[in-house]
Amino acid sequence: MNKDLLNQIVRHVLSSLMIIPSNFIDPNRTRSLISKEYLLSDPIVFDLEDGESIKNRVWGCQLSAEDKEIKMLLADCHQEKDIKEYCLLVQLTDAPAYGLYFIDSEEENSALISCSVNNSGWLDCNTFLQATFLAGMEQLKDINFAWNKCTNYSEQFKLLQSFINHHDNLDEE
Repeated sequence: MNKDLLNQIVRHVLSSLMIIPSNFIDPNRTRSLISKEYLLSDPIVFDLEDGESIKNRVWGCQLSAEDKEIKMLLADCHQEKDIKEYCLLVQLTDAPAYGLYFIDSEEENSALISCSVNNSGWLDCNTFLQATFLAGMEQLKDINFAWNKCTNYSEQFKLLQSFINHHDNLDEE
């Protein structure tokens, strides 16, 4: 797996959603997924080593087209102030979910793209699946439909938590 390419794909997707800074997206024509408009009431909770826990924000949006719906949930996963860390879950109705994890700091740049397997496990994507996901996200950007705040997202929220656990388990190895 080409780690540099993976990092660039994840950066591109997050930049397209204006989650991280971009030189190719016009902020006057694109709304960021990180906005009050998409902020969900359910936080993502991280248990820290000292027994404390922190609650971070989660945003969600959805788009309906014909009989299909695509939902995106974004979690702020930072646990240290100087490190940007995000997890994005994207799921189309009746399709596997894709999870992206991105850590951006001076010491570390790491990215991960995985897809759900029967909504119970995760498979890290090879280059072909990464490119397929990127192509789908580019189509969404080009369509320029209006996004709405996510509703009925409990299944996606569980998948988001599951993917964060998957990432954390890989990180520990």
